[in-house]
Amino acid sequence: GRFSYPRILKGMEAELRVGATFRSKLVEEQGAIRNQMIRWLDRYFPEFSQVFPSFGKMALAVLEYTPFPSDLAGKELEEVLALYRQSEGLQSPQKPKA
Repeated sequence: GRFSYPRILKGMEAELRVGATFRSKLVEEQGAIRNQMIRWLDRYFPEFSQVFPSFGKMALAVLEYTPFPSDLAGKELEEVLALYRQSEGLQSPQKPKA
């Protein structure tokens, strides 16, 4: 009949296959987590996705220090900027240009 013998991978080929499988699982998990974040943000902070289209450093700082809109309500711009300056990786958050 028609059949083929399985190829037993050794050494570098085996490591590459394991690495590729691991990477594909990580990418899939990252997508699932991103979708969960979007779902929760749409529920509690619907304006977030309009202001931050992607999850960059500033967006993550906003979520870390002011996760709900009520955390921003009533605060002065300088207070909020001082909060975000505490975040690792953000050099200097700035006032909006407009």
